[in-house]
Amino acid sequence: MTLEAQMEDTEMSRVVEQESAKHKKYRGVRRRHWGKWVSEIREPRKKTRIWLGSFETPEMAACAYDCACYCLKGNKALLNFPDEVHRLPVPPTCNAKDIRQAAAAAAAAKKNSERRKISEEDKGDGDGDDFWTEIKLPELINFTNWTCHEDFLRVHSATQEQVIGLI
Repeated sequence: MTLEAQMEDTEMSRVVEQESAKHKKYRGVRRRHWGKWVSEIREPRKKTRIWLGSFETPEMAACAYDCACYCLKGNKALLNFPDEVHRLPVPPTCNAKDIRQAAAAAAAAKKNSERRKISEEDKGDGDGDDFWTEIKLPELINFTNWTCHEDFLRVHSATQEQVIGLI
């Protein structure tokens, strides 16, 4: 391998490390070099793995892992989102096909909850965070007299007494 090839490999690994450092590391989740997040889990007391799928976000992949892990290990499972264990779908059996389907459902539910959270933040929850509901009209009145002369704008400030005198 040439020196240039080694330098390119080193540079590529640095870029991948920097990109992966931006995201939290989840158990059972890894990132493909083209950007997809994948999840798989090892079956207890076996050498085989159950492929859970590829996902858009690391959180979706982590949720799929949690679903499979909880099915295989029960209450002893080390989960990425332990507070959300009650929301996980339960597969009818613990075979690979059923676990994979339940994991996909869990990831889809995570995606939907993330979308809902984003749309609620965009809408605002009506608790007074809206900028315009906080400002009262008298605060906007700045007693000024605007006059326009050719291509520029001059602002002449007026005191409250001057404005009241004009009315």
